[in-house]
Amino acid sequence: MDRLREGRFRPWLNNGDLAVLLAAMMFLLLGFVRHVRGEAAFGDGATTPPVEIAPEETMLEFPQDTYALRPQRQPACEIPCRVLDPLDQCPCWTGRAEALMLWWDGPQSTPLFSTAPASSGTVALDAAGLQSGMAAGPRFSLFRHTGDTGQIEFTYFFVDGFTAANTLPGTTGGYVVSPGVLCCSPVTRLNEASAALGSSIQSFELNRRLPTAGRWQWLAGFRWVQWNEDLAMDAVTSLSDPLAIRNDTNNDLYGMQIGADTFLWGNGGPFWIEGIGKAGLFYNRAAQFTSYSLGGPQPEFAAGGTSTSRAAFVGELGATAVWQMNDWLALRLGWVAFWLGGIAQSPNQLDNNCLLCDDSLQTLATDTGGSAFVNGLTLGLEARW
Repeated sequence: MDRLREGRFRPWLNNGDLAVLLAAMMFLLLGFVRHVRGEAAFGDGATTPPVEIAPEETMLEFPQDTYALRPQRQPACEIPCRVLDPLDQCPCWTGRAEALMLWWDGPQSTPLFSTAPASSGTVALDAAGLQSGMAAGPRFSLFRHTGDTGQIEFTYFFVDGFTAANTLPGTTGGYVVSPGVLCCSPVTRLNEASAALGSSIQSFELNRRLPTAGRWQWLAGFRWVQWNEDLAMDAVTSLSDPLAIRNDTNNDLYGMQIGADTFLWGNGGPFWIEGIGKAGLFYNRAAQFTSYSLGGPQPEFAAGGTSTSRAAFVGELGATAVWQMNDWLALRLGWVAFWLGGIAQSPNQLDNNCLLCDDSLQTLATDTGGSAFVNGLTLGLEARW
């Protein structure tokens, strides 16, 4: 899953991925407990012994419609009865397909290029100025109702394409790489300089939603979140030689979360508003890879990567307006926000990876003090059957 450079890829299935797969299989099997219990309770109609009617009871009238003998659907409640079952239909499955349209405010402040000379120059380009536009992706959710007004939830989403770029105006020897980048004092004058940053987020979760009889439903489960960033710094020196600095970071967060889903507003009509909140402590396996290259008659190249593990935080908040179009299909429009803390971000690695200093040993490290806040809109459909 890592996108680290120079062919430093992990196997398709590592220990963490196998744990996710085994957990998904376990939850899926548990979800069919309702189906198995239902068959055991009612049995096969062909084996049911016939009912004998005594002669004195032959004058009684029985309904001809066998459906009338079955338990009938209860009428809708005055307020939405239960989360994921607002019409009191007791479905077996609920499915959602949504589009996420998210914005990321960008990384923390880190000087990338300064005006020359560096000793008295000002910051010409800061990583905090790399504000990305909207990125979109799908989110799919499947809920298996367990027959006790609770559910087992499977949710996955992937949003790629948070991209931002900034190019400085061309000037003769007017820029330098900012002090601290790769732990060295800048000496090479630059005529051109630019920076670009891309990132992505994806998540998979398995939750057990506890039985509920009202507006609130508590949940607890496992979640995996991945956050990637790719930073590219490009420049042209005063000798017209290309200079490139790259950093890729990858964060795989595994952990348990708790949360609640609730009705914020609704009076039993076809429209209501839902709210959800989740949070948990996670194990973050973070990795980074940094490279430096300078072309020309005497080209230079240096590269290295590191990884580390630490505790992290993942939180989610959301509010959704729901319009029930018919008894099984609903339209959903909402807002959602994700907060990741304790992650490795590309700009934060630049002053921790000393690749070029001649007067000291080369040192490499992974900084995991970053955080990311992503929020945006959701639009999709919900079906129950």
